[in-house]
Parts: sequence; structure tokens; C-alpha cells
Amino acid sequence: MSTPPGLFGPAGGYWIDEDEVRKAGSAALDVAKAIPDDIKVLYKPSDAAVDGLTGWQSAKALDDCLEAWAKALRSLSGMIEAAGDKVIESAKGYKAEDHRQAGLLQGLPRSADFGYRAGGQ
Repeated sequence: MSTPPGLFGPAGGYWIDEDEVRKAGSAALDVAKAIPDDIKVLYKPSDAAVDGLTGWQSAKALDDCLEAWAKALRSLSGMIEAAGDKVIESAKGYKAEDHRQAGLLQGLPRSADFGYRAGGQ
């Protein structure tokens, strides 16, 4: 959100900047796409530790733990991607609604009398 200088609307002067909303959604998508590569990095040290624990019950427990974390991180990646997509759709919706509302205002006289007088008269 931003407040354009000198503009104050019914929302107290806060305006939605569609481009900033879209950038936030794109950033979420970037994070979601990075997670699977980050998961791959976990396997080498974990596999080395498991190999060093051959014959110990903790080897299987460590491997199971890694798999559980990898599954959870893949799920998190999917949730972040879905959220990013929805944020981007929201930005598109704001822009589309702005254009729709602008179209509805086309042709109205600038000095139309809507029953309101400045100063409450």
C-alpha cells in the first residue's frame, strides 16, 4: 500500500499499488521455486552421517527424519506457490476493477450535482 502525496480517499489515504502486490506474489513464487533445490542440499550431509552410522538404529532414524522434513518442505513449497499465485491474481483483480470503475465513470459531467454541497450545505 502507499499514500500518494496530497490524495486522501475514503480509506484514509491508503491506496493499493497493483504492481507492488504483483511483486510480492512473484517473490513468493521465487521462494517456492527455490525450496526444492534447497532440499537437495540436505541429502549429502545427511547421507554421509547415515553411512557413518552403519549398524546403528540412529542411522535409520536420521534417514527417516530427513525424509519427513523433505516431505514437509515440499508441501510448504506448494503452499507458498499457491499463495503467490493468489496474490498475483489479486493484483490483476485490482487492476481490472480499477479499469471497470473508470469505464463506468466515463461520460459523467465533472460538475454533476449528487446532492452534496461542500461545507455541509
